[in-house]
Amino acid sequence: MTSLDTWSIIKEKLNFFYNFTVGKYGGVSGERTRKMKRMNEEKLEKMLDFIKDYIGRNNGRSPSFSEILEYMEMSNSVGYRYLITLRDRGLVEYNGRDTLRVKGQERMRMDFRRVPILGAIPCGLPEEHSELVEGYVALPDEWLDGDCYLLRADGDSMTGAGIDDGDLVLIRRATVSETGRVVVALVDGTDTTLKRYYVDKSGAAVLHAENPSYPDIRPFHLAVQGVAVKVIKDVR
Repeated sequence: MTSLDTWSIIKEKLNFFYNFTVGKYGGVSGERTRKMKRMNEEKLEKMLDFIKDYIGRNNGRSPSFSEILEYMEMSNSVGYRYLITLRDRGLVEYNGRDTLRVKGQERMRMDFRRVPILGAIPCGLPEEHSELVEGYVALPDEWLDGDCYLLRADGDSMTGAGIDDGDLVLIRRATVSETGRVVVALVDGTDTTLKRYYVDKSGAAVLHAENPSYPDIRPFHLAVQGVAVKVIKDVR
């Protein structure tokens, strides 16, 4: 037997072994690889969703590496590889240590301002009101336009406008108002109330309650002290 014949026999056996191996195991191995790939994609998407959701819920602050690992139930090495993959795909910015960001993260950050609660405002008949700071509430800056403060609604005359007893009403300081707005009104120089402000056909000011149990108020003298812009209420 020549060396050429020997090599032909060896080559034939190698081809047989390769075809047998691929035929018997290749399908299973390929299917496992595809499943692992799908699983990896799902985990990558899960990790990215967690990062974005965390940033949205925490005023633009990114989660720490340990918080991501805890949520994903991953080891350090596996979690690191996933973050690097997200970075390589351009889905996050990650320097491998402590800087983690997503596109548009600055838009997720909201600035806040401490707004004082200046006591209660009668939502009934006008009463004397003193501005005493009861406390402060942090509110999104985008809610606030100019000098603002909070008043606690006292009474039920404005329930039709969605202002219930005990609600916090955000007020923008103003001395004039468009007709139809809810205002803080100083009536006849002494008492204040929260009512909807109108000007009738004769040009006289009218304070209208959003509750049929209360009559309109036609003050001799009225001074607008603020305009209501939002209501903050507890869920009952």
